[in-house]
Amino acid sequence: KRQVLERALAFLKANPEVPYKLGSADATGMDCSGAIYFLFKEAGVELPRSAHGQYEWMKREGRLTEVPASVRKADDPVFAKLEPGDLVFYAHDGPGAPAEVRASHVHLYLGKEADGHGIMIGSSEGRSYRGKKVNGFGITDYRVPAAGSATRVVAYGMPKLEGAGAKPREGEGR
Repeated sequence: KRQVLERALAFLKANPEVPYKLGSADATGMDCSGAIYFLFKEAGVELPRSAHGQYEWMKREGRLTEVPASVRKADDPVFAKLEPGDLVFYAHDGPGAPAEVRASHVHLYLGKEADGHGIMIGSSEGRSYRGKKVNGFGITDYRVPAAGSATRVVAYGMPKLEGAGAKPREGEGR
């Protein structure tokens, strides 16, 4: 885990202005799942490319803690096992959302700052860090959307890092 966290922070330091770019996964631009794909590939682990593909792959591997739809606060006991290095998956929960969970966003949880403020790293368009909008790859606030929000946290967990080069099944999330 530490290797992925260190690589993520080192990449941000060396590349502070990587823009959000839908469908991309490199230093010229990346979307949320592209950032996760890129960071883990750099650590020798190849994940599926899409947020939902990453979610499904980790679910099959038994590497996720599912979050009930009713959970809308970061201090809920379901998050007791959330650790730095875990991937946090979000899904749309509003009108027209599919009955089956369909992860649509993913970020890498970094932990809490000295004052207890939770943070994540990844790529997004419109998230914020302490009130300032972040567009592209960077550090953002870790938030659990409140009741009534169109999104919710659906799961979190850490991909298996042992045996670098873990590959998704053919056609997964690509």
